[in-house]
Amino acid sequence: MEATVVRIGNAFGFSVSEEIIKRFDMKIGSKIEIDFKQIAQTKSKARDGWDNAFALYALEGEDKMMLPDFIDSETNTLL
Repeated sequence: MEATVVRIGNAFGFSVSEEIIKRFDMKIGSKIEIDFKQIAQTKSKARDGWDNAFALYALEGEDKMMLPDFIDSETNTLL
């Protein structure tokens, strides 16, 4: 099971999937035991995988400009 730690007031917590709740017949207030030896902490960077995604867009021709260049020049004359 993978979970994301979130802030709950001054504490931290995480959500448990409905599948796990049903499997162990959990209710609000149920006590659980967590074995921290088996928890793997994953760190992801904010833009992990963007380089591959943008390379794929370029190969598929999806990296074309959406706005024409002249819009910037018109904006500069209005300011």
